[in-house]
Amino acid sequence: MKRVYFIILITFAPTALMAEMSDVRRNTLINICTTAQKSSDMGTIRNLASQLKDTKRPDDIILGKQYDECLLIAYGEPTPSVDLEALLKKINETADQLHADCRSLLKASPEVAISNAICKDILLK
Repeated sequence: MKRVYFIILITFAPTALMAEMSDVRRNTLINICTTAQKSSDMGTIRNLASQLKDTKRPDDIILGKQYDECLLIAYGEPTPSVDLEALLKKINETADQLHADCRSLLKASPEVAISNAICKDILLK
């Protein structure tokens, strides 16, 4: 029976220790990055940020703020992702509305429609 417990301990202990080491390592990297910021060592900051970017943000408020600061200094403001499908839909809707408005303008005042650069391009295509 003792042998079974020993095998279980050997099997699962490294996994638990590695998870804890990961948090310890992440926190150490954050602290080093904070120190590098004080000396304006951009090379170290970028190196540490590249190691931190794929790790989980710490739950601790202070460490979380330092984590964010390190990534912000290294990479700048994150660019918001663009929903391409929504953007294309909006462009197509705007283009359809523009075509309809230019045709309405053409009916109301052909001279103005043709002299308007945008409507002229749309109507002459």
